[in-house]
Amino acid sequence: MNPSEHLSIYPQDAHRFSTSSLEEWQNGIVFPVNKPLQWTSFDVIRKLKPQLPVKKIGHAGTLDPLATGVLVCCVGRATKLISTFQEHLKVYRTTFTFGETTPSLDRATPVSQTTSWDPVSESELEAVIESQFIGTIQQVPPMYSAVKKDGKRLYNYARKGEEVERQPREAYIESCKILHYDGKQCTLEIACGKGTYIRTLVDDLAKAADSLGVVDELQRTKSGPYSIDEAWNIHELCDALKQVLIV
Repeated sequence: MNPSEHLSIYPQDAHRFSTSSLEEWQNGIVFPVNKPLQWTSFDVIRKLKPQLPVKKIGHAGTLDPLATGVLVCCVGRATKLISTFQEHLKVYRTTFTFGETTPSLDRATPVSQTTSWDPVSESELEAVIESQFIGTIQQVPPMYSAVKKDGKRLYNYARKGEEVERQPREAYIESCKILHYDGKQCTLEIACGKGTYIRTLVDDLAKAADSLGVVDELQRTKSGPYSIDEAWNIHELCDALKQVLIV
């Protein structure tokens, strides 16, 4: 399927639902949705599926439950474009705290380790980022992830308190900018490729600065051409879908 053949519907286009034909739905429609906090990516799909006049729906890139932001949802033949959308560059904004960490590398699990730390300057932190975390890098997938090891998801081991050996994987970081830094907390804007673990990036960066780090907040602000400013609120999207009339 040619990416230009699908129809993208944004919040300002809600009126399109009352005029879209069954053929348009079958040919493919894409919704950028702002995934709510504490929802899984599949929760969004499960919420939308009963509202749709066609059966096929999927998303183009999982977000952690504690992450929010752009989840590209593909309906009908647009599901054939999911692998294409997954290859698009994504932009994240994350805030993290130095000096502590958790098993999940975010606030989904309790603090498991702390360390005293003499904060580096912002320019020193920028130098660490530029020298070690731009371009193609190696990442070891976090234990709290869906990567499989011997047929089991890593998070299944992690929930039992087990840690298993993981092989590093390539990730691509196009840019990593410091938006705020006060010596304890830092906010970054990261543009990266498919398969990048922001929690791992934060963990590795903190260690490179002789500290520990844990993600406090994570938002995907852009996925390919879709930005957070034009993403649907899930409840407003469900209300808009009630306008769908297929004859």
